This record gives sequence, structure tokens and C-alpha cells, in this order.
Amino acid sequence: MQFQNRKLYISVALAAVALFIMALGPGLYGQEYASQFYWLYEGFDLLCHQLGDRSYHLSGMPMAVCSRCIGIYGAFMAGWLLLPFLSRINISLKWKIGWLIGLIILNLADVTGNLFDMWSNTLDTRLALGTLFGLSVALLFNDEFFSN
Repeated sequence: MQFQNRKLYISVALAAVALFIMALGPGLYGQEYASQFYWLYEGFDLLCHQLGDRSYHLSGMPMAVCSRCIGIYGAFMAGWLLLPFLSRINISLKWKIGWLIGLIILNLADVTGNLFDMWSNTLDTRLALGTLFGLSVALLFNDEFFSN
């Protein structure tokens, strides 16, 4: 296996880890320090609805993003860090794109169904769908960094 674009891979890995840690929100640092990290909510405000009832909580405080978004960020980070190992699985770009499009449709269907009260999803189902999406996005890039 050959490693290409090492600096870019490491830069994205560091950014993904930092983004995931920030997405955990101020509760990660405990309630006594939470006010110092309130800016984390503002940082994700344009990316996520941040509804408290749709977010996991740490130290009694909602994360900076909802359960679906924490799944996306966490799985992207994990998938990115595991790319050296996952790249050994030979999946064509056509299948990766098809998988990604399917997950986008599945997430949109989940949001739409919940919006129109066709069903009610949970924190865990949102997390699962976000996790699959985040992992599929990371896997799109394995051919750019690792080749057999």
C-alpha cells in the first residue's frame, strides 16, 4: 500500500478530531467551565438546529450539535483515521457514490417522515443514520490517499 498526499491527510485528520471534540460541546469540560465554552454552540449554529431534545447531553448540558450531526462528525473522524486499514477493502467509486446518495435519500426520508408525523425517530436512530453518512463520506477519499 502506498501513502499519497501525507500532509493533506494528516491536516484533515487533525481538523476532524478538533471538529468532533468541539461538537461534543461545553459539557465535555464540566458544568463549572461550561460558560467559557458557550461559543461552541454559536460555532455550530449555522450547521445544526441544536435542539436540546434531539441532542445527547454531557455533564447535564446538550452537545453543540444534534445526535445526527454528532454521528456524522464522529464517524467521519473515525473513518478518516481508519482509512489506512479500510483502503484494503476494494470498493469501486461507483459503489461509494451510490452508497452516499442512498444515505442522503435515507436521511432526507427520515427527516421528512418525522416532520410530517409519519413516525418518530429517536436519538439513537438519528445517530445511526448520521454515523453511516459520515463513514460513507470518509470512504470516498481513500483512493486519494492510499493505493495498493
